[in-house]
Amino acid sequence: MNFRYSNPAHASGFSLIEMLVAMLIGLVIMSGVMQLYKSTRDTQRNTDDQLAMLGDARFAIEAIAYDLRHAGIWGRHNNTDQIYCRKRDNVCPASVKPPAAVADCAPQQYIDLNLPLYAADDMNPYSTTCILGTYKAGTDVLELRYADTNPMGANVLAADTVYIRANYTNGLVFLGPNIPTENETGLKLAKWSDNTANSIHSLVSRTYYVGEYADTPGDGMPSLYRGDVVAGPEMKNEVLLRGVEDFQLEFGIDNLVGYDGHVHRYVSAADIADNQWDAVRTVRIWLLMRSERADMDNIGAAQTFDYAGKIVTKANDGYRRYLVTSVVKVRNNFNTDQVFAGAK
Repeated sequence: MNFRYSNPAHASGFSLIEMLVAMLIGLVIMSGVMQLYKSTRDTQRNTDDQLAMLGDARFAIEAIAYDLRHAGIWGRHNNTDQIYCRKRDNVCPASVKPPAAVADCAPQQYIDLNLPLYAADDMNPYSTTCILGTYKAGTDVLELRYADTNPMGANVLAADTVYIRANYTNGLVFLGPNIPTENETGLKLAKWSDNTANSIHSLVSRTYYVGEYADTPGDGMPSLYRGDVVAGPEMKNEVLLRGVEDFQLEFGIDNLVGYDGHVHRYVSAADIADNQWDAVRTVRIWLLMRSERADMDNIGAAQTFDYAGKIVTKANDGYRRYLVTSVVKVRNNFNTDQVFAGAK
């Protein structure tokens, strides 16, 4: 029987050079895989940030659009002149007119129903606390007022809360929980004793603006704020949406004598006098969104945005930005009999 012995000198295997070459090839492959992973991750993060900003912006615009469509409706009609005890109503007795609101923009501003829609262009028109000290300079401010669409029963009215009771002829602003009687008002209110002809609605008095921070001063998170009149009455502010760097508006106005109900040009709030806001037929909204997190690996060229009649350039600081716009038709900002009045 023959036995064959292998010679260790002739054993097969990898040499040191072969192992180094194999390791180098592996490193090249792994480098490519990691680069592909990083590129895919960055693309996914970019897509996620854009989708989040777009979804958030749509939420905010839908909220603003809802208020714009309802601005100027006072329950069962939109004739502001027939709503008593509002600001600028000199026939309402002081005992009936709602008191001044805490932290209001100006005296009786929250019941200034003659301005159901009002805005300021690139400035804060108030120095009081209805707009927080966080206001971001160079952004627009929007005010809206209307009666909430949900009617309320007379037995569920909350104390120190402002309501509007109205029928198809006239209405009254009052402070709950008790409804003033016609004798208390000293006014000639049509069908006031007929509860079936009247409906009661909460007053919505709302302000939108951009603040420099979200949670604490200096946190660097610009945000869209919303201020509301609440029980007291008192004006309260809250963050509606984080990551809003700019809020801009343009207004489509009907500038024909007597009005014809159509938009003839778009202007900024600075071009509209206080007695011309009822000529607004549409509102164009812009929100410049910014991602909440910075990606320092994604710093590149500056970003330029063209909107609201201006060009805005933002240094690419790692934050992703997205511009969202929408046009909203205003439905109740003017009395129905104004439209086509000039054609009669």
